Amino acid sequence: MSQNIPSYNPAQIQQIQQLQQLQQAQAQNANFTAMPNAAPIADKGVVQNNPILNAAANTPDNPLTFLAAAGISSAALMAINNFINNPLQTKNYDETFFKKVETFIDKYASNHKIQNGLNTLKNWGNSIKNTANKSEILRTLFQKPGVGGSQVQSQAAGAKGHLANRAIETMKKYKEYYQKTTGAEFKEFDAILNKAGKESYKYYDDIMSAIRNSSADLTKVMGKKPWWGLGLVKNKVSLQEILNKDILIKNYKTAGTSIGKKTAGYLMRSIECLTNGMFSGKGQVLIQALMIAQSANEASKAEKGEKFSTFMASFAELMSFLATMGIQMRVVNHLAGLKHIGMSKENVTKLHEAIEKANQAAKAGNHTEYARQLNIIDKLKDVSKTTTTAGNTALKWYQKPVKWFGKLMSFGRVKETIKPLKTGKFATNMAKIPYGLKVGLGYAGRVALLMGVIIPVFSGIAKKISYAIFGKPTKTLEKQKQMEEAGENTNQIQDGQPLQPEQQVQPLHQPQQTYQQPAQQVQPLQQPAQPGSLYQQLNNRYQNNPMGAQAMSTTTPAATIMRTPEQNAGITRSYIPSPILGVENSITPAMTRSAEIDAVLRQADLAEAQAQKYL
Repeated sequence: MSQNIPSYNPAQIQQIQQLQQLQQAQAQNANFTAMPNAAPIADKGVVQNNPILNAAANTPDNPLTFLAAAGISSAALMAINNFINNPLQTKNYDETFFKKVETFIDKYASNHKIQNGLNTLKNWGNSIKNTANKSEILRTLFQKPGVGGSQVQSQAAGAKGHLANRAIETMKKYKEYYQKTTGAEFKEFDAILNKAGKESYKYYDDIMSAIRNSSADLTKVMGKKPWWGLGLVKNKVSLQEILNKDILIKNYKTAGTSIGKKTAGYLMRSIECLTNGMFSGKGQVLIQALMIAQSANEASKAEKGEKFSTFMASFAELMSFLATMGIQMRVVNHLAGLKHIGMSKENVTKLHEAIEKANQAAKAGNHTEYARQLNIIDKLKDVSKTTTTAGNTALKWYQKPVKWFGKLMSFGRVKETIKPLKTGKFATNMAKIPYGLKVGLGYAGRVALLMGVIIPVFSGIAKKISYAIFGKPTKTLEKQKQMEEAGENTNQIQDGQPLQPEQQVQPLHQPQQTYQQPAQQVQPLQQPAQPGSLYQQLNNRYQNNPMGAQAMSTTTPAATIMRTPEQNAGITRSYIPSPILGVENSITPAMTRSAEIDAVLRQADLAEAQAQKYL
């Protein structure tokens, strides 16, 4: 007897079973079921390697709990900020905790073993510098950086850039306080405030000197409730705080300072990395609080015994984004500076000044000055392959690709791109179109470089340091890997791709074909050792048949017997039972209507076998 049903080979049956397992795993993790027709977002290379995009992909299960954790974290961080900042706002540096740390470390750093170790590190650093100076490429990379926009340069200035902005804000607050309390205007800060403008990082030393030499009340603590604090946050600051932090920055930045001073400075820098409120106020604390909440969310899903290490690894990875912001900007600047290869350091400085003057002339519509600066720029940039000009050296063949890469990295940078000359309204607007496109494309390209390459490098280093200190959450990482692979394999099957490239399997949805049941040798009815009833004879007969034995089993759980929609509806049918169909396939929604027919026929077989059992 034949039936119009599909036949499935063992490879297809195995594929169906794997599909069921993957669907079960997919249902356990909602993050991998959100995109049924694409690979999981966490499996994308850039997203997986970038801590910010990766955190955005792994959204919290309970938003209210997440926001509550962020609120608690922000309150704790702001309390830490206040605890550390309060003494710096009203005391001289020599009276602060940091001075005590400096004195304590210097007391024990006089040990000759420690001094020998420090000297070894110093010599090692000098050796690296000397080696770099022998290479024109390395010398250009380290000594001739490019120039980004005001925000980029402020971030690239690091702690000094942040503190310079903070100082400008504090000066303005003091002017407001002075006028409010005395009725007069405090004019000692006017010169530096007008000079610094939006580029305060350029005038860091001048800003600190203006505060130090003023007659202002340095210890006056001024407070303001920012709008984002909803009246609960008060941002306090004083001019004395600015000067104390200037000392701490110099302690770790200035060469030749004692180990105690460097320790105090790096301690302050570490606290800034952990709280994000030491140099730039409390605004960034809110961002960090969200990062802490995200890390806590990931830790809650970790395996038992690995929750703390998971939290620390996630926190280190996310914090690396903020803690290394200045270094990231400097990396971009130095890569863009490779276009200056062959130029002297002095000519690079002159070039930046000439571009700035040309842009000012372009904005003012000064045609004569604009043309003069363009001529100067062309002469400064004249670096050929065969000749040497004033201050520039001839390029070697292998240096030209380096210069091309530097030009690519600096493409469209505002401070390094010459603006079109302002002439007439229509002509100026038309000239701004290619200029705007150039700036926009360059900005997008550098953002992609940061997100895809630079940030993942720093986050990877931070994560490895966390693993070394707090341990690696091996079981948690393995579970995440399995879930990612499960999501990927499920999508491969849904897209019609085989699980294994080397094993090609026919698609599940086949045209219906005629199934021919192969002839089977019927086992003779075995007589029992002693005469028995008809029931015993039938029982012995069916036990020699695999399908019959399965059907006769009285221990088969009811849940394993497949029920069709007709059976659930109470519909009974009478028809000639189908032959034994071979290996039973579990039914999934992915299977065709022919599989449902197959299930109905199998139910008929089971019913027939049960009926014959009691004949």
